[in-house]
Amino acid sequence: MEEEFAKKAEVKQVKKRGPRPLIVAQSQAKNVRICMPTICSPAIYHIKDELGLASYDKTIYWLVRHVRPDLIPIPETPIKTKSSKTCPIRKRTPMMLGVPAARSLVRGMVVQASTVFFDTPATLDKAERLIAGAAAYGSQLAVFPEAFIGGSPTYLKFDATNSTVTDGDLQKYYASAINVPGPEVDRLAKLAGKYKVHIVMGVVERAGCYLYSTMMFFDSLGKCLGLHRKLIQTASESSLWRSGEKSTLPEYDTSIGKIGGLICWDNRLPLLRAELYDKGVEIYCAPTADAGELWKASMTHIALEGSCFVLSANQFCKRRDYPLPPGDINGDASLDDITCSGGSVIISPSGDHPGRS
Repeated sequence: MEEEFAKKAEVKQVKKRGPRPLIVAQSQAKNVRICMPTICSPAIYHIKDELGLASYDKTIYWLVRHVRPDLIPIPETPIKTKSSKTCPIRKRTPMMLGVPAARSLVRGMVVQASTVFFDTPATLDKAERLIAGAAAYGSQLAVFPEAFIGGSPTYLKFDATNSTVTDGDLQKYYASAINVPGPEVDRLAKLAGKYKVHIVMGVVERAGCYLYSTMMFFDSLGKCLGLHRKLIQTASESSLWRSGEKSTLPEYDTSIGKIGGLICWDNRLPLLRAELYDKGVEIYCAPTADAGELWKASMTHIALEGSCFVLSANQFCKRRDYPLPPGDINGDASLDDITCSGGSVIISPSGDHPGRS
């Protein structure tokens, strides 16, 4: 009688407070009871078939473990699936760029924006606005173009063909580069931690009298993971940049997967790419200054060859984005001429383009 009365009282209480989308309780026998509305049934059936779980009880248990792990203790034994004898619960939060079914998705973003030339503090301010925007869209990874901080000499034409270049311009360019480590690196690390976004940033690194095109990696906890200096320079770049060393080949295990990559034409070195594939890189970052169609084809090939996601970021620039030398102002029309057309891409391991610019 007492048990029947208690059940009736519970039913009245549920009617009074209204239905809840999910109720989880734990009895004295340590058995977890989960009550879910019938509207969720189709989704439960789909998840069970997708993961190959043995029963609906285990499907619900798996779902709650991934959505609200604080409500259920970690199971002592792994869950059996069709694909393998055991499927342990992963501690790492997964990826949205389409990694395996039992991992959550990772949202990545490629930045297609111009440097603020000869003004590193303003470029950092611009980078913060872009990182904040990425975080607002739910992105967990932001990949910036080559030499976003410092600027690419390809656009400035610091070579023998440009007679308007002065020593003052070269000194400004040198001053726009950053030291590693340095205050600019510290700020980038703080931005990564503040907005909880992994960052791959292209910078012009200053090391004594030398300049390097460098890509830097930051995790979402605000830690600088490391860097890679570009090896292969174009003709205009070699007038200012020094070649880096292969010993800095990057690959970092992060909460969203293994991140690595190469800068621009370094991606044309098959043996170098093969080393990254061998390290198990899942997210391949390729900052560049190349906006050609052949570059996009090369990125697609890398995604297929390495079975990885490729994120290639390039700047979109107009003539007005550069410092104008004396006698170069030919009216407003010339200032709107596109000098770098972007062409940033995100490519899946199957060669699809989930993001194209």
